[in-house]
Amino acid sequence: MHNETEKILREILGERFDELNENLRARMLGCRPETIRKSHEKLIELGLTPEKIASQAALLGMNPETIRRNAEALQDLGLAKEKIASQAQLLGRDPDTIRRNAQALQDLGLTKSKIASRAELLGNNPDTIQKNAKALQDLGLTKQKIASRAELLGRNPDTIRRNAQAFKDLGLTKQKIASKAALLGMNPDTIQRKYEFLRRFFSNETICTFAQLFNNKDETVQSSIQLLHDLGIDYGKYPYAYTTQKCKRKKIATLVRARLGSDRELTLAEMRELSEKAKGMIRKRPKILAMSEKKIKREFSKAA
Repeated sequence: MHNETEKILREILGERFDELNENLRARMLGCRPETIRKSHEKLIELGLTPEKIASQAALLGMNPETIRRNAEALQDLGLAKEKIASQAQLLGRDPDTIRRNAQALQDLGLTKSKIASRAELLGNNPDTIQKNAKALQDLGLTKQKIASRAELLGRNPDTIRRNAQAFKDLGLTKQKIASKAALLGMNPDTIQRKYEFLRRFFSNETICTFAQLFNNKDETVQSSIQLLHDLGIDYGKYPYAYTTQKCKRKKIATLVRARLGSDRELTLAEMRELSEKAKGMIRKRPKILAMSEKKIKREFSKAA
């Protein structure tokens, strides 16, 4: 039977068969060939690609009926076939565990669609979700905030606490940390390095006020600072480096169009003239760069 099983596995997995760890390979070789064939057919039916099946090879050794029941349980929770295929490891979990996790997430305020979008959480240890939720609530996050940042429920609670303490040590208040909860999911080793980089341009007070700067890539911050400098804006006083240079240029273009009051084609000379006027307006009112394009159109249209 081993020879027949190995033949089928090699047909399905190709070179990936030789990359299986010894324990998994031994377990797979102990499966009946017919089980592997049927499980493979079911996974294909669910939309898994050959690459995905190879990366989740243990599923081939499962009872095909179990795979079917697990897929139905996930579909009942609102997961589309495409989502199930992308989170195929959930097919190997106990359906009761998945349902318990779904209920725990619902109790925290996550909608069915939110749970489906963060489907990886369904495979967690149910106790972990509860511990993480408590850790986040202890840090001042409301249920609504936790629901909006559900990815944090999959993080190590010790990492979350370490990050919170690191930001407190830098001067961020508990309220600021809670309002910028995405920061809690950062790699702890990145926080100090990022802070030292930001201090090259901004005061500690500015960094603590605009904590979203921690989420930006270094090159995004530097290119934005360069644009602010070119515009003659004190980037230390108006630290709008948390948006990209491209975003700022789009806002300038939106301001140009708003002041023109028309979508007609501009000559190069007109474009230069209007761009300079728009930049002049921004120099006088830098907070324009913090507005949405919609608000810029509304407040600065020629008719306004």
